[in-house]
Amino acid sequence: MNPAMAQAPNVTYSGPLVITQGGTYTGNYRSTDSNVPVITIQTTQPVVIENCVLAGAGDLIDAKNGGDNLIVRNNKGYGLAQSADNTRHGRFLEANSAKSIVIEHNYFEHTTGIDIYQWGGNGTASQTLTIRYNQSKNLDGRYRNGGGTYCNFLGMNGALGLVGAEIAWNEVLNEPNQSLVEDNINFYNSSGTSGSPLKLHDNYVQGAYPYPATGSSYTGSGITIDGDAQSASGATAFINGYNNQLVSTCAAMNIASGHDNHYYNNRMVTCGLLPDGSKMPAGYAAAGLWNAYQQSGSVFFNNDMTNNFIGFFYQGGNTPYTNRQDTSPGACPTCTSTTHIPDRPLTLADEQAEWTLWQQKLSQNGITLGVGGTSGGGGTTTPTTPSAPTVSLSVPSTGTVGTALNMTATAASTNGTITTVEFFNGATKIGEDLTAPYSFSYTPTAAGTLSLTARATNNAGAATSTAVSSVTVTAPTTTTPPTTGTGTTPTNATFVRAINVGGTATTIDGLSFEDGNSAANFQINGSPFSNQSVTLNPATDAARAAMIRASVYDPNISAAVSGVASGTYSVYLYMWEDNNPVTLNITLEGQTVQSNYSSGSAGHWDRLGPFTANVTDGTINIGTVSSNNNNLSGIEIWKQNSGTTTPTTPSAPTVSLSAPSTGTVGTALNLTASAASTNGTITKVEFFNGVTKLGEDLTAPYTFSYTPTTAGTLSLTARATNNAAVATTSAAVSVTVTAPTTTTPPTTTAPTFVRAVNLGGGAITLDGNSWAASSGAANFRATGLTAFSNQNVTLTPTTDATRASMIRSSMYGSSTGLALSGVTSGTYSVYLYVWEDNNAETFNISLEGKTVLSGYNSGSAGHWDRLGPFTANVTDGTVNVGTTGGMANISGIELWKQATPLP
Repeated sequence: MNPAMAQAPNVTYSGPLVITQGGTYTGNYRSTDSNVPVITIQTTQPVVIENCVLAGAGDLIDAKNGGDNLIVRNNKGYGLAQSADNTRHGRFLEANSAKSIVIEHNYFEHTTGIDIYQWGGNGTASQTLTIRYNQSKNLDGRYRNGGGTYCNFLGMNGALGLVGAEIAWNEVLNEPNQSLVEDNINFYNSSGTSGSPLKLHDNYVQGAYPYPATGSSYTGSGITIDGDAQSASGATAFINGYNNQLVSTCAAMNIASGHDNHYYNNRMVTCGLLPDGSKMPAGYAAAGLWNAYQQSGSVFFNNDMTNNFIGFFYQGGNTPYTNRQDTSPGACPTCTSTTHIPDRPLTLADEQAEWTLWQQKLSQNGITLGVGGTSGGGGTTTPTTPSAPTVSLSVPSTGTVGTALNMTATAASTNGTITTVEFFNGATKIGEDLTAPYSFSYTPTAAGTLSLTARATNNAGAATSTAVSSVTVTAPTTTTPPTTGTGTTPTNATFVRAINVGGTATTIDGLSFEDGNSAANFQINGSPFSNQSVTLNPATDAARAAMIRASVYDPNISAAVSGVASGTYSVYLYMWEDNNPVTLNITLEGQTVQSNYSSGSAGHWDRLGPFTANVTDGTINIGTVSSNNNNLSGIEIWKQNSGTTTPTTPSAPTVSLSAPSTGTVGTALNLTASAASTNGTITKVEFFNGVTKLGEDLTAPYTFSYTPTTAGTLSLTARATNNAAVATTSAAVSVTVTAPTTTTPPTTTAPTFVRAVNLGGGAITLDGNSWAASSGAANFRATGLTAFSNQNVTLTPTTDATRASMIRSSMYGSSTGLALSGVTSGTYSVYLYVWEDNNAETFNISLEGKTVLSGYNSGSAGHWDRLGPFTANVTDGTVNVGTTGGMANISGIELWKQATPLP
């Protein structure tokens, strides 16, 4: 059972209420059945629920089939113990396709919060969502029989295009071991509008813990912008989050998808201690901004975090101080102007100071939260409409191509506040600033005359633009280091190698660029990213463009190319800009070879060099130094010849292949090639099955591990290529691949089917046996797993439609657990369905805490296995299965009981 919960008030309750017509409803209502809401609204007429006490084992207010126009105010809500296992506490309110909802001055505890799904309003401010002045305590996703599900104070899903929406002045307090919450506030495929962003401000959120609170699993954040939409119109967008306080959370504020979302002037403080002073093991980072759903540049853009106050403990972190992770490493490129708590141990006093500040804010604004509270001075007077803003722009009269222009605007609004100041060149918007002082740095890319203006918008939506400021831009008087043209090579030099830092192997200017993720004798720091939707300037061929736009970024990139013979080398670097201009220095062998290089505006790229390196230690070291992230895409290395003697043409390579004569489906084959080239060097050895390339190795000893997915005969060869591009293919080696031994339970033990669970899908019948859906399955729990489905992958081997659908709807994770409880004592056979949807992963499988399969390789995309039988002797009523290591896709689990114990 859950630990004790706060008791609902001892008042006289009526039974559950069903509202079938509009009106105002007041009273005390209760339901002790998890399947029966306390109040059910079944009318689209306007409904007001106020001054109620609500207590329920399920949802308190169910507006899924009504409640189009709903006001909920001055109510108290209490979650009672559930009436069934594997059942969550109820929502305080759940609405579907509503048109107008106001939720103000309520108090609720031990619920799973507010859920707003889709939106049916008419796109005006009269039909919007307002959630203000509420108090919530212990958001609670726990089941009564152990385990649970995640919940939110506010979860919005599919609520798009809300005008005038506001979530403000709410207080959310979650206590360790009394709550289980994911993101306290989550926006999923939900949005405001460009003219009326959703205002998310002045909320206080404290507590986002796993259960138990001493667990190490990172679970909950304060506020997250989320969603998997693949179009800008359906994405989470136009959300302004400001003046919020996030305290003692596993993470604080994330932007993981969408566009035009802005976090600014927020406070995020987590000291890493529970209230009793013990350690809080779970956690990651305060601020994170990354494209979690790999949305295109037309969907994920114009998001930022700026001017936030952060102090976030994370054991082993180093951002910006030891054991701190104020921003997510490599996932917060536009987190700027952050004020960090100084480098010192964070304490519970730091968190207490946030609570004190929150109380001061409420007092200064005349706000009392919860039931019977006041909303700023206690009145509801309509505020005076703000006057149109005033705005002026200051900018230099002249500028230079490639040098930043600093633009500053002064803006004000009588009886109102400035929400944004945008900067324009003619009709083209070039940037914006949401907080004073309003400024923007713009780097012109071409000579000519700019027509710059600033436009200020206030909280009433009124906007004013400045007069045009003309700026004459001239070409620079000095050039950057030589930006060589396509195909240009250094004089009297021999090509050594080139690396596509952020992408796959490719050919550019007739030169082979290696895959930066697997290139031998190559190391680089920084975070990989790709944005193939940016238009490059200058334009270039497709192969070069793809290479440029796949890169790594970091303020201080450090790359090392080893295995280099002593000599003098010419080095070229491909660099580009996907966002805003960055100024940096470039170093080679520890010496600065280019100072104050500007990356230019979005899309600009350069092939910089040649820079000269004298190598005596076998390694070429390349670096960038900057205060902001810069992007490195490609590296070319040429060795300067000592004379003009024409080198001897290398002879054709010799190559032979060694491989086992037999193999098994799902078990790796180790291939080894020997290769040499007289008067030359081997640049690569490729491995083939027939005409299909399996892989390659660039350095001796030349090896490759290949896992066959079907039975049959392989015809394997190795092809060696030297530095003169001459190639030789080895003789073919035949390998006979057989199917693995059968996994059917031994018939001699007369196994009896007990149960099976379809982890990622619904209930099915397979092989004549009934499989339960994991969602809601009794006596079943999955941990460390995330559900996903990809029904477009072709499976190997082929199978029937029902099994294929089950396999391709699964759960994935790198450290997972499955528990089947309610099992009588005895000996059981366990089977797991696993599959691969993209790249091979290697992981281990355990049963009852003991490893039963080590180093399992999932194979290439589409490969699947029914693994087992694995034997479990159960005495405690539960079968526990787990995986560790690589990312495992688990589709189904089967449990069979043996009539007699297996050895």
